Amino acid sequence: MTFPAFRAASATRATVGSLKASFALAVIGTLHSASPLAAQAGPSPQVEMQAVRVNRANWTLADRFSTANMRNMAFSTSVAPRWLGETDSMFYNWRDRNGGTFFLVVPRNRVKRPLFDHEKLAQELSRVHKKPYEPGKLPFTSLNFTKDHKRIRFQVDSTRYEWNLAGESLTSLGIWKRDSVAPDEEREEGGGGGGRTPDFRNFSPDSTAFAFARAHNLFVVDVASGDTIQVSQDGEKDHSFGFRDTSSNNQQQNDDEEDEQENARSNDERVRARVDWSPDSRAFTVSRNDARKVKELYLVNVLSNPRPTLVSYKYAMPGEEEVNQQSLYVFTRGERAVRKVPTDKWKDQRLLNVHWPVNSERFRLVRRDRPQRQLELVEFTTASLTPTVLLTESIENSFLEIQPLTYVTRGGDFVWFSERTGWGHYYLYSHNGTFKKALTSGSWRAETMVAQDTIKGTLFVGGVGREDGPTPYFRHVYRMNGDGTGFTHLTPTTHDHVARVSPTKRYMVDNFSRADTTPVSVVRDAVTGRVVMSLESMDDTRLREMGWSTPVPFTTKAADGTTDIYGNMWKPANFDSTKSYPIIAYVYPGPQTEQVTSGFSTGGTMQQLAQLGFVVIQIGNRGGTPQRSNAYHSYGYYNLRDYALADKKTGIEQLAARYPFIDLDRVGIYGHSGGGFLTAAALMLEPYNDFFKVGVSSAGNHDNNIYNQNWSEQHHGLRVITEKRDTTVTRGRAGAAGARGARGGGNAGRTVMVDDSTRYEIRVPTNVELAENLKGKLLLVHGDMDNNVHPGNTIRLVDALIKANKRFDMMILPGRPHGFGPSQPYFNRMLMEYFAEHLMGDYYRSSAEIK
Repeated sequence: MTFPAFRAASATRATVGSLKASFALAVIGTLHSASPLAAQAGPSPQVEMQAVRVNRANWTLADRFSTANMRNMAFSTSVAPRWLGETDSMFYNWRDRNGGTFFLVVPRNRVKRPLFDHEKLAQELSRVHKKPYEPGKLPFTSLNFTKDHKRIRFQVDSTRYEWNLAGESLTSLGIWKRDSVAPDEEREEGGGGGGRTPDFRNFSPDSTAFAFARAHNLFVVDVASGDTIQVSQDGEKDHSFGFRDTSSNNQQQNDDEEDEQENARSNDERVRARVDWSPDSRAFTVSRNDARKVKELYLVNVLSNPRPTLVSYKYAMPGEEEVNQQSLYVFTRGERAVRKVPTDKWKDQRLLNVHWPVNSERFRLVRRDRPQRQLELVEFTTASLTPTVLLTESIENSFLEIQPLTYVTRGGDFVWFSERTGWGHYYLYSHNGTFKKALTSGSWRAETMVAQDTIKGTLFVGGVGREDGPTPYFRHVYRMNGDGTGFTHLTPTTHDHVARVSPTKRYMVDNFSRADTTPVSVVRDAVTGRVVMSLESMDDTRLREMGWSTPVPFTTKAADGTTDIYGNMWKPANFDSTKSYPIIAYVYPGPQTEQVTSGFSTGGTMQQLAQLGFVVIQIGNRGGTPQRSNAYHSYGYYNLRDYALADKKTGIEQLAARYPFIDLDRVGIYGHSGGGFLTAAALMLEPYNDFFKVGVSSAGNHDNNIYNQNWSEQHHGLRVITEKRDTTVTRGRAGAAGARGARGGGNAGRTVMVDDSTRYEIRVPTNVELAENLKGKLLLVHGDMDNNVHPGNTIRLVDALIKANKRFDMMILPGRPHGFGPSQPYFNRMLMEYFAEHLMGDYYRSSAEIK
């Protein structure tokens, strides 16, 4: 027997105690011979039992921090205001250890009080519904006001009720049918209407007409006369005017009669159309997708009775020629049919941000090319459909992000978002597209238009990275005039702020927190940022009583030695700094987001996993969140596999140098979806496969060449190749981004011809081609009904691992899509057991029973 864990570093880092204690820890490490710390051969039963006795994971503490237990102790964390009409008055629901309460707030009068007498309503509801209820545990969490603001409505089970606020009386409105639509006079305001389906009617602003789709075609109804006009004739499945297809579902029918009945039912079903009305209610545009040539992707529902059934759905993959096509139509009231808008500019372009800036005379849209590196803002006249290009943008080695236009005043200047300087900022243009000035600037990102006052021409902008603080990801809110003057910071505390501005723009509700502080909610003056009144502070009493604590934020340097990388660290509730702990990284590499918490979170799986006796971290990477510079965000462009691992490894090494309680010989990694892909890569890509010892990869997109076309092309990048060619389509050729040949399979890349001299080419490096390099312990998990990341992503990797003669573990979750739903607790237990066994030597899985 050798003792690889006993090395010179053990003595030099032996802050845990004497050399004798270091040697004892080393011996314990060698006893875990089934873990990556020892030889690949399995342990003897005697060694296994000894390892369990001396290094047992703390399952009692982990169970105490389960998701179910935490849910009953966390209570409300933020105020979600529901404004009453166009006023500053609002209501919200808040839950703490005393129960739940609906509150009414009138900021102007500094009033906060219960919205109704909860005890009386509970008594009346118990009487009418014939079930007992308590005031602090009412059986609904959302409600709506009637339009006169005198009554509220809510749903209990399948029955709707109405409470008269003045008379304090309860009325049953009967069982709510999911496909019914409330009469206009009974429409409620405030949303959240207890499970009601969206109205199929897309009303004009003046409510004199509405549009809907049926059997894939478009209809317009004049409310006054009741006349219904069919304004399209060529609708069909996968080329529909409806928001979703209305004929036969994607699941294969086993009986012809059932299929006919389904078609008859769905062809008569009215659904909402993708309609955007002009402000004067005289015209609308309607978008239409053509997926008829998009290929099908298939899943088999093995749990269907009495026979497994085939499920098919349209799914375009990166580099395929047959992708979804988008078109736009316009309809003017008084006409009998829609007209197609001549929007064509680029092959496979996308149409975005379709809107009417003033009235029905003109509408605008953004069209973007398939590589997503060129775009135009175009205006069309409604009468002649004549286009005018107002502005253009282009970029290389990244993609163009788009946000909806914001008009400072109706018919006036508009605000355009761009990353042209390397940072996301807002720019002011005249109504005709003439550039005027930059509204924001500097090494920070103005990322959201929170609200605007079109009467006063005031803008409320959300941004990150402008204020000093422990992380650049704290969100803040700023107010400025439409010309950029009067710039005011409205959220002055060093926290992550999420604000909602009232309809009058006089006040805003600000929920703020940090990863290491619990949330607070206040009302602020929306002009000065001054706190007008306090609303709530999260009740963390029960969490603290159970030993819970917030994570420790940290900063490391990226592998380039200069870029700051941010993260959070969770430690066990019984943490002892004199001990040595394995470290596990939860990862999601982005690039569309970077899952490193800036605001408050109870911790979830990371918190529970730490209780077993691990240090658990979130840590970012270049190529992650777009909240940093465009250079940071696009770091992984043309390399959507390897870009994140160097920063993870370097960051963990820095943390180990900073904190002697971290054991660099026992490093784990796990993640879901993109995090699942990165986890597997970490155990197969050199040199990281020597650093990371154990990985749990769930729902990983291990072969992005069979993942979502738009996402892969957006973040990996289509290469545009220009040369004179005689052929029209070339297939099976590795793209310019292609990496090594794959042992055990992999996608050879795809080419799409644009014309005889230009082609789009893509090949995303895969985990499949790394299979022969697997080291350590790897668990692969996937749901067999995942229609987002197809199970083929994991199956292809499994095939390559088998051909490479590699040992690994695998679990298929039957009937589960991309999110594991009811199987999530089972998966969480499996994840914890896997790390406990292979990083600690705790053979908790000694029997079939899950304790």
